[in-house]
Amino acid sequence: MFGKITQKTTPHGDEMRIYISPIMFVMALYFVGVGMAYEFCCSLAAVLLHECAHARVAKKLGYELNVIKLMPYGAALCGDVQLSPKDEVFIALAGPVFNLFIAVAIAAVWWVLPSSYMFTQAFCYGNVYIGLFNLLPVYPLDGGRVMLGILSGKLKRKTACRIMRIVSIVCGLASITLFALSAVSSLNLCLLSVGLFMIVSAFIPDGKVKYRALFAAGNRAERIKAPLEVRRYALSSRALLSDALTALDADKYTEFAVIDDDMNMRGSFTETQLIDAVKQYGYAENVEKIIRNSEFGIRN
Repeated sequence: MFGKITQKTTPHGDEMRIYISPIMFVMALYFVGVGMAYEFCCSLAAVLLHECAHARVAKKLGYELNVIKLMPYGAALCGDVQLSPKDEVFIALAGPVFNLFIAVAIAAVWWVLPSSYMFTQAFCYGNVYIGLFNLLPVYPLDGGRVMLGILSGKLKRKTACRIMRIVSIVCGLASITLFALSAVSSLNLCLLSVGLFMIVSAFIPDGKVKYRALFAAGNRAERIKAPLEVRRYALSSRALLSDALTALDADKYTEFAVIDDDMNMRGSFTETQLIDAVKQYGYAENVEKIIRNSEFGIRN
């Protein structure tokens, strides 16, 4: 599973940094205690390879992705995003495909060296599980990102997100139903946890407003082939760039009029100029500084 991506180069652009949640150490101690330390290490290695595959393909497509966060429920890569639907599909598929490729390669080794089975079984199964699980059509899993990327290329982004929410709920209810049926023989708590994950993912709002806003700008060149509605907003000169970003829509082109405390117009700028300002100053800078900077070609 990959998270946010950045195209902005940094002095440490070639370094891969890994942040580990403290809960991961608790989990490691648990698996050591129950005699499954090797299985835990194999699964962790499969997860890291999964994320590195995302990073490799992202770099090939011109994006920089160099921070991995390991958490109890999985891993993610972090940064800001500007992905076209096509790139989103390719990057999302990279992780699961690489995991399944590793599993097939290990199975081929078993055919030649059967004695290697006992040493590589856990690693092979870990790659199969991680690869197949991430292909589920549930956002933010890779399968959900692939489906969202495909739908976003054909439908409005909001419509695509609504469809993904429905798919997540249906898959979650199906998993919980299978959990209930498993009670007849042997209770499968994994089905329950997966079902709850899918439903929670559908109902919890996506707080990454900046993620969606920057995606909208990155996708503009493809969507401009069809006429786009132009919207215009007024905002205070003390407003933050992050406030302006919340108004962006992938299916519309947005302009902003900057107003002072006396309700006089100080200037105006477009969403393209807004994105350029965010790249240079970050989200926490206010609009006042932006409209004074002639570099962005602010209109009066």
